[in-house]
Amino acid sequence: MRRAVLVAPSDLRIEEAPVPEPGPGEILVKVEACGICTLEQRLYAGSLRLPLPLVPGHEAAGSIVKVGTGVVEDLAEGQKVALDLVYRCGECYYCRIGKSNLCLNRYKNPARMLGGFSDYLIVRPSQVFPVGGKVGFVEASFAEPLACCIHSLKRLKVAMTEDLLVVGAGVMGLLHVLAARCMGLRVTVSEPDPLRRAKAMEMGADFAVDPASVDLEAFARDLTGGTGFSSCVITSPAPGALEPAFRAMAKASRINIYTAYEDEHHVPLDLNTIHRNELLVTGTEGRLQEDFLQAVRLLSFGKVDVKPLVSGLTSFSTLDEGFRLALSGKAYRVVLVHGAA
Repeated sequence: MRRAVLVAPSDLRIEEAPVPEPGPGEILVKVEACGICTLEQRLYAGSLRLPLPLVPGHEAAGSIVKVGTGVVEDLAEGQKVALDLVYRCGECYYCRIGKSNLCLNRYKNPARMLGGFSDYLIVRPSQVFPVGGKVGFVEASFAEPLACCIHSLKRLKVAMTEDLLVVGAGVMGLLHVLAARCMGLRVTVSEPDPLRRAKAMEMGADFAVDPASVDLEAFARDLTGGTGFSSCVITSPAPGALEPAFRAMAKASRINIYTAYEDEHHVPLDLNTIHRNELLVTGTEGRLQEDFLQAVRLLSFGKVDVKPLVSGLTSFSTLDEGFRLALSGKAYRVVLVHGAA
């Protein structure tokens, strides 16, 4: 089998390795598609450091090849599945209190991290989520990022018919739009790029505004009868995106810092504003198993359509080109298709 090994930033090597054999309580999956996520992009660019070498890839989908002995779940060979490839130990404090997304041991062992850029993978049953309906492998690979957005909106405790502000219309901003529409929210997207604003409207946003030319606070007050947005998710790492969003919020509103920053940034807000308006400022990291299951079900039910977010397909032979497209700032999601030439 083939696997792409990241030896150093910008140094991906395609290697041959034997197909592994599942042991008791394990499942062998043939990977068919894996997205090049921001995490992989940062590893490739060298702005994120993890122990190397490793096989990247965690937005993956494939089909079951063999089920090891002792697996109690009713899983069958050939079954289409989405894969949860961010390792959780199940033993640390955070795993034990139901916050496995904060697992202390996620990145300690490179051999157990990620791995979606490999033709075959051994996984535990808890990492396998059967996909129903007519969902293709490329679409199924979006289960993981969609799950992260579901977790984000749950953290905000959004309620039906509330007004949500999504700052940024990249992949994660638009996946928030798709998930929020399923939750009955009215969604405004703040995005300076006109093409991305148009994409946000195509994906179901109710409004898409340019924060460089529109007073976001005035827009929010006018839209909501003077109160402001009920909740907000920050998906853009641009430092200037924060302050206009904070000013546009209602009293008792919630703001989630979803994006990760490469440098240190501070919330541009007087603490008395948080105090007097009872604002809740939070963050989210990853997702839980329930979020992953719900993402797979939304895809399987046909409730969200992620096909417009696929900007390109790449193969093992063109993987470096795929990374360059993903890092260009002109793409949404680029997906490695394992069977492509």
